Amino acid sequence: MKSKINAIVMAVLIMGLVLAACAPGATPTPAPEEGAPAQKSERVLRMLTWEGYAPEELVNKFTDATGIKVEVTYIGDNNELIAKMAATNGVGYDLVSPTLNYVSTAQDEFGIYQPIDISKVKTDQFTKAYLDSILEQSKFEGKSYALPFVWGTTAMVVNVEKAPDAGQSYLDLCDPQYEGRVSYRAKYDTLYMFAYALGLDPAEAVKDEESYRQVMNQVRDKLIECKPIVRTYWDSRQQLEELLTSEEVWVATSWDAIAWTLAKDDARFKYVVPKEGAVGWFDTFAISAGAEDVDAAYEWINFVMDPHNAAVIVNNTGYQTASEGSAELASPEIAKLVAESLPPEKMETIKWYFPLPSYATDIQADVEEQIKAAQSK
Repeated sequence: MKSKINAIVMAVLIMGLVLAACAPGATPTPAPEEGAPAQKSERVLRMLTWEGYAPEELVNKFTDATGIKVEVTYIGDNNELIAKMAATNGVGYDLVSPTLNYVSTAQDEFGIYQPIDISKVKTDQFTKAYLDSILEQSKFEGKSYALPFVWGTTAMVVNVEKAPDAGQSYLDLCDPQYEGRVSYRAKYDTLYMFAYALGLDPAEAVKDEESYRQVMNQVRDKLIECKPIVRTYWDSRQQLEELLTSEEVWVATSWDAIAWTLAKDDARFKYVVPKEGAVGWFDTFAISAGAEDVDAAYEWINFVMDPHNAAVIVNNTGYQTASEGSAELASPEIAKLVAESLPPEKMETIKWYFPLPSYATDIQADVEEQIKAAQSK
């Protein structure tokens, strides 16, 4: 994976040089007149994050309260985030939101983050279990590099009118009775789901390259075997919603927020966690190694994790946050659906994403391509 990210990093650097060469000469800033009052520099917080994590409503509220302007750059996946950061050693960004399983490995390879200063964090605003867990799991050389932010799960969405019995196991996605009515992503979350359904433990196997390759190859073979059942592989939220609402697809893997949003307005749909448990992920706060205003980054973290503000993100995205009490302040309809589909006994079965060495991401990428390229049997 490192080789692939390095290639992206090089492309980013080359593009920057080309743009610089093509740009017209900069106009020098005129020197202030003698005796003129010094201009107070404007504080700007520069974020690299996912869509929906810095809604305009909160940005404006934060700026009004602190005087700090916010510049947001959105990313589409973690590889893009790492590439942007690695290209400049983090210079250009103050606060970023990597997914937890990419934090320590990216720090090891690229040194793009700085340790968390917990003294600057309002820890009482965080759910303690999440805070303790993410501080521990983001450690590199004994220091923590991330705080918990937004979390979610991936399991199954079922049209209960068309497939009332589906959702007991991820292997239902291979059941011939649903032929042509199944969809899932040809991505890592599906690989993990099928690994657990086959009685394998990818979180343990990932500690050894050959063991992980063997697990992923078994998953690959099963997914290729099941390929005739699949109508299509979905790539985006919009695509999955359209497949489900048109009833082209009855059974699919789904991010919880997609299923909850559909279920809120349409009783046909239900978010189902099979016996193997949902796959869970955590997006985090991390401070850039090249941050120019570290204090502004912590001010935003403390601002957003106020449960009233975090509830805005819950309502905007459908995902949950690590802010204690934010779920209760969010949409009552969503809160009810969350409680129904993820009661305590289901929460205990969540299989959280695990740290990925570079060889693991390379193996996953190869398996994903082999599945897509394989001919249906």
